[in-house]
Amino acid sequence: MINKDKVITALKQVKDEINPVSGSRKARLRDAVDDAITLLKEQEHSETFIVIDNETGEEANPYNIALYEDWAKHLCYCDMEGWAIEDDGTLLLVDECGRVAYADRKRFKVKWEYD
Repeated sequence: MINKDKVITALKQVKDEINPVSGSRKARLRDAVDDAITLLKEQEHSETFIVIDNETGEEANPYNIALYEDWAKHLCYCDMEGWAIEDDGTLLLVDECGRVAYADRKRFKVKWEYD
């Protein structure tokens, strides 16, 4: 997940570096940075996601996957935590014991939802 505070700080530093630029280009750059900061600040809601199984077109069911599918059988099907996404975008199925199974990104797709 992106750390919005760090991005805002970086954008403010970029804005300070724009000062040597002159004319209308400077104004456009400063406006673009201000717009980016505003958009990030407006995103104070949480981001959640659901995982769609491309084989069925339906929301993937972690319980059934852990119970019936070989790649996730080592998970505790009766004690599923759910889905997780690593920083690099890797999709994981996780149980509450901390065990993970790596999901095939061709089979599953992530659908982001915003509050």
